[in-house]
Amino acid sequence: MKKKVYCLTTDKAVQSFYVEVCGKSHYLFSQRFRQGVKEYFGKGVDIDMALDFSRAKNDTAVINTMRKLPSRIKYVEKEYGIEVLRQTARRNANSKRHAA
Repeated sequence: MKKKVYCLTTDKAVQSFYVEVCGKSHYLFSQRFRQGVKEYFGKGVDIDMALDFSRAKNDTAVINTMRKLPSRIKYVEKEYGIEVLRQTARRNANSKRHAA
């Protein structure tokens, strides 16, 4: 099950970010347009790469976007009852194990 983050240019000078899980896209947030961010997230990036600061190549716009992702993804996980981050999957597995 591939999980990826991608952005679309929705308005003039606005980028909207989405996370795709199990073939469904969920809106994360919008921000001002940045060319470097479009180049990195435009075609979709695996969730691990989307959160890996070493891949940003010192592009501050990409780094700032990466900083926003975890909190927005956690909100979507809670809102739609999905697992995107490994941390959430581990937490859910541990709580199921302890409940039994």
